[in-house]
Amino acid sequence: MTDLRMKYRLLLCLALILWISPALFSQEKQSGPASPYSTELNIPYCQAEGHVETLNAFLPVHAAGPAPVLVDIHGGWWMNGEPAKNASRIFTDKGIAVFSITYRLGQEGGFPQNIRDCRNAIRFIRRNALRFHIDPDRIAVMGGSAGGYLSLMCAMVPADFDDGGPADSLKGVSAAVCGAFGFIAPTDFVRFWGQGPDDVIVGADGTKTFRGPDEKIPYDSRPRLRLLFHGVTPDSGGGKALYMRMSPMGQVRKDVPPLLICDGEKDPIVPGLHGRALFEKLKAAGADVSYWMTPGGGHSFPQGEGFLKMLDGFLDRIFSTPPRTAPVQVPAAARSGVPGTRDFQSLKNQAAQI
Repeated sequence: MTDLRMKYRLLLCLALILWISPALFSQEKQSGPASPYSTELNIPYCQAEGHVETLNAFLPVHAAGPAPVLVDIHGGWWMNGEPAKNASRIFTDKGIAVFSITYRLGQEGGFPQNIRDCRNAIRFIRRNALRFHIDPDRIAVMGGSAGGYLSLMCAMVPADFDDGGPADSLKGVSAAVCGAFGFIAPTDFVRFWGQGPDDVIVGADGTKTFRGPDEKIPYDSRPRLRLLFHGVTPDSGGGKALYMRMSPMGQVRKDVPPLLICDGEKDPIVPGLHGRALFEKLKAAGADVSYWMTPGGGHSFPQGEGFLKMLDGFLDRIFSTPPRTAPVQVPAAARSGVPGTRDFQSLKNQAAQI
C-alpha cells in the first residue's frame, strides 16, 4: 500500500509539471518595461459544502478605464494543481486583468462541482467590478488541459446549467463570459473513457476491484474518470448521457461566445485531437470558433509561427467593446440567468438506475 501511495503521489507531481497554469507560460513579449500591476493573493470567492475557494488577482495599476478580464483556470487532471502566482506579459502588456482561481479537486470536486466553482468565481469577479476596476461585460476564461476543459464548459453551458447553482452570496449574478481560450483539453468524456485501457482487476475468487492511475499506461483515463464522476461510468445509457452532458461536445450550439481551441498534434495525454473534433462540430453549427494545432506538439502551451498573432487577434476581438472611462455598477443585463435548482445527485441517481 505504501508503494502504491508513493507511485500515485509521483504521478500527481508529474501531472502538475505537465499542466501548469497558462498564466505562467514563457512565450513572453520581452521588449520594453513591464506594465505596472498590483497583486492580491488568496481572495475568498465562495464557500460551497464546507470548502472555501480563493483566487489571485493581477490588476493593471494605471488603466484608463475598467479593464477586460481573463479568468485563468489551472490544470492537473482535476485532481491537483494550484492558481498562478503571477501573470504572463502576453496578457499584462495588453492591460488585461488576470484572475487565477482554485476549485474543488479530486473526489471532493469532480463533475459538475468543479464547473460550479469556476462559474461562481466568474460571478464573484463580476459582482466586484467596482472593487477590481474591471469591466463586467468583458470577462473571458482561459486554461490548459483540465483547465482548458473547464474554460470551454464555462463558456458553452447555458445559464440554467444544473451544476448546483450560484453560492448564496452570488445569487442573481450572471456567470456569462465573452469568450474562451482552451488548449489541450479533453472535449468528449465518452471518447476519452474509450481511449483508456481497462482498470478492472479480477481476483482469483472472481471479485472485481479497480486499480488506481498508472503513469506507465498511456491515456489512463478510466481510473480518474471513475473517481471524478463519483463512480458513474458511461457503460449504461444514463451514464453515457451524463458523460456527454458534462462534455463540451455535448454543449455545442450556434450561440456560444467566441472560442479559440488548440491541440498538440502528438499529445500523449489527450490523444486524437479532441479540440479539432469540437471545432468541426461547432463550425457546422455556425458558431464563432477558431482552431490551432501545434505541429508535432505535445501536452503543452500552443507553439508555432503565427500562434501568438492569432491569440493576440482573438483577445482584441473578444475585448473590442470600448472600455468605459469610469467604474460602473454591474448592469441588470449582466445579472440575469440564475441557474436552475436541479442538482447533480439527481442525475447520478438516474444514471445508476439505467
